[in-house]
Amino acid sequence: MMGMVYKDFLVQRKQLGYYIAFFIMYTVLAVMEIMPTAIMYTMTVLIGMLVPMSTFAYDDLARWNKYAVATPAGRRGVVAGKYVFTLLSVLLAAAFSAVLVVAVLTLKPELGALDEMLIGLLICTLLPILIDAVILPVFIKFGSEKSRLISILIFVAVFGSIMLIGQLAESLENIVIPEWFFLALPGLLVLLAIGGYIISYFIARGIFEKKEL
Repeated sequence: MMGMVYKDFLVQRKQLGYYIAFFIMYTVLAVMEIMPTAIMYTMTVLIGMLVPMSTFAYDDLARWNKYAVATPAGRRGVVAGKYVFTLLSVLLAAAFSAVLVVAVLTLKPELGALDEMLIGLLICTLLPILIDAVILPVFIKFGSEKSRLISILIFVAVFGSIMLIGQLAESLENIVIPEWFFLALPGLLVLLAIGGYIISYFIARGIFEKKEL
């Protein structure tokens, strides 16, 4: 299974420089106050979706799965490797974002509060995990070409919902929300992300074990 993870990292090594460049570019724009400072960690969501989509595209182009299932890893190892790689990609992007946030706020503390930034980063780490929990079984079932439109629609639906919730929150700003809700929310999101990702893995494994290659 770890061999599958290593393979995906090798495939993505050329793209790594582009991802780092995007992170640094948007960080510079945030420091210059051209863009909001939140862009430093919201990029984690984008990376968390682009990376798995990219690896599926490479796999389909090379017809990798026909070879991979014949290896000792087997079908379960292929699916497990994809899930581990996707999770590691999100966590690495989040770690890099955290370093940038801490560095920027150390140099320019007036750009924002560190605790608020880290909470935002946590949400932007959990969000792609939840999105990937939905799109990974779809990619495994239908392949990269057929699934691309579905993943875009899911992406639009998620962010459309976030914007709608934000607008509703502004219109209901006079309503007092209990403090315990905000304290419990990160923990609930963590449990939801972990639980959803695990359930997604077993669904994807069941799909791939029955799929004809």
